[in-house]
Amino acid sequence: MGAAPEVMHATDFEYRHQTLLHLLVVGLGVSTYFLSPDDIVWALVRHHSNSAFLEQVAFGVGTLVLLGCAVLETWARAYPQPVILLLSRLLFALVVGLLVPLSGTIILIVGEALLVFRLFVRGQEAASVDRSRPHGSAVPRWGEAFRQAVSKWGLAATMILFTLTLKDTVAEIGASISLVVWLALNFSRLIQSPDSC
Repeated sequence: MGAAPEVMHATDFEYRHQTLLHLLVVGLGVSTYFLSPDDIVWALVRHHSNSAFLEQVAFGVGTLVLLGCAVLETWARAYPQPVILLLSRLLFALVVGLLVPLSGTIILIVGEALLVFRLFVRGQEAASVDRSRPHGSAVPRWGEAFRQAVSKWGLAATMILFTLTLKDTVAEIGASISLVVWLALNFSRLIQSPDSC
């Protein structure tokens, strides 16, 4: 089987700066709040008599998925598993898509899916070239894994509180704290080696 066309796999820039590109996609999705203040879930349920309950159900499911993302990302970073990490990022985009307007949901899902697909194709090509690396023999790096995944754990805690209260300020403050903590723990590595965060 021949190599995938150049247009299908990530460039060196995309590979080296995948974390920054991920943050850019999330930032663009969240910025759509400036165009519309209603998230996609509220837009769908606001005219229903049980709108608050339906919101809590939707965000409750999102919370469970986000907890799964945090577990997957931590595990994928402890035992370097790029494919699992990419899956975690895609699921994360789906959950954050619940918290933004429809246009933001589309930006998140399409943008992240495109980035993940291109990185996956590149990873598959690299794996087919180098089959000599041992698998499963590395010592897990749990401390580093939790440091890199701290934003997902913070956002999962935020989603729990938001689901219970349905207060936007809870989501905004929790997300901001999660991002600041992640940046504080990962900034130096982000600058030195962007693809390691």
